[in-house]
Amino acid sequence: MKTKLALAIGLSFSLLAPAFAQTPAAAPQGAVTLSAEQAREENAYTMGVQAYLWGAPLYYRYVTGEKTLRNGAVGWNDFRRYSQLKTAKDRTIVTPNNVTIDAYARLDLTQEPMVVHVPALVEPRWYLVQVGNMFDEMTRNIGGIRGQQPGEYLITGPNYRGAIPAGMTQISSRTQHSMLAVRVFSNGEKEIAAAAQVQKEFQVLPLSAYLRGGLQYTPVKSELPPAVASTAPESVRFFDLLGQAMHQYLPSSGDQDEALIASFSQIGLSVRGFDWNSLDAATLRGLARAVKAGEQIVDQRWKNLGENTNGWRYFMAGGRAGYDFPLRVALVKYVIGAQFAEEVLYPNTQVDAKGEQLDGRHKYVLRFAKGQQPPASLFWNLSMYGSDMLFVDNDFGRYSIGDMDNLKADADGSITLLIQKERPADVTNWLPAPDGPFNLTMRFYGPGTSVLDGSYRLPAVQRVN
Repeated sequence: MKTKLALAIGLSFSLLAPAFAQTPAAAPQGAVTLSAEQAREENAYTMGVQAYLWGAPLYYRYVTGEKTLRNGAVGWNDFRRYSQLKTAKDRTIVTPNNVTIDAYARLDLTQEPMVVHVPALVEPRWYLVQVGNMFDEMTRNIGGIRGQQPGEYLITGPNYRGAIPAGMTQISSRTQHSMLAVRVFSNGEKEIAAAAQVQKEFQVLPLSAYLRGGLQYTPVKSELPPAVASTAPESVRFFDLLGQAMHQYLPSSGDQDEALIASFSQIGLSVRGFDWNSLDAATLRGLARAVKAGEQIVDQRWKNLGENTNGWRYFMAGGRAGYDFPLRVALVKYVIGAQFAEEVLYPNTQVDAKGEQLDGRHKYVLRFAKGQQPPASLFWNLSMYGSDMLFVDNDFGRYSIGDMDNLKADADGSITLLIQKERPADVTNWLPAPDGPFNLTMRFYGPGTSVLDGSYRLPAVQRVN
């Protein structure tokens, strides 16, 4: 573990080198050595960038998470259940899919563990239960490619030392809050009622309530965490909010990154919060620069993430970025809740075969030769998004298309998807496009081995003249 951490710190420091060299305070012209003030600023800058890259997932989960709790998009120690497929009217979750109905919960594990009940289904139906921590790391998947996995699962916080009731499976969370999502497949509106009934069978409840009455539990409304607020100067407000997130989510000691966290005391950051009032002007200047540098490092990591083939970008590190801190931040910033590649893989493209931006002013086709449809053990689905990574509205009411849609094959056995704004004579294989720029995401549910090992890649989107 220490070796991995040292490599991660070394990687991050190597990323800082260009920014350090371009900073006047770092290498003042004509000066042989740094002054004491310049040294404090550069130390704060170096430590600040490291703290940014390490802690930004906690920051994003803290800031965006409080909003979702207060607007009701996510339940607090209980599920917020969605019983309809997502449409362009849903503006709460980026890169949505509309082949599942979902339920979301945030669990507070500081007082006691939470029990998740996964039902035994009478009628087979795909579902996936995702358990994640506040670093946006996936802790455990239940169901999915493994099929049904009914039972009681006990999600425990990092400080829990109690007994695990017989028959329960423990899932230990690194953070004191945990994220929970349940996704249930629905093949269009016609299956919504059946999917919603399955969704209702998944339950979450405190361990004490389960021990008292089993699954006969009526959720009680509990007090939400304090609203996000900061009095720190705007230039270092990121660190103040990060400190609040660390205080709320991390144990007082024992986290796997404890040595790194201890080093942040040099810049006033700890699990108790961010003591910006005790910092001098040079340190605050270094931290302000660190936030800007960290943002650029993350954005560059995202731009250069993964493999690009035929205009489609693939990345296999969803849910498990580990000690690649810039990657972990990029994932939580742009695809929060990214799943393990073997469960769901979702390459994205914004360009056609010539590398030009996809735009609704033109017509496009995506053609799969006979026997070359996207290999997925469960199903595949292609979604249309605007530049905001949300569904784009269309009069036809179709936001995605896939192999569950009774697609029509061509005479030679190939399948051609029509991607355009204008409604074609035959709408069977049509995915409506907006007026302007758009992008596409292909989802492989249970991607085949050929996708994971790179031997299968999607064809390029072709512009029709």
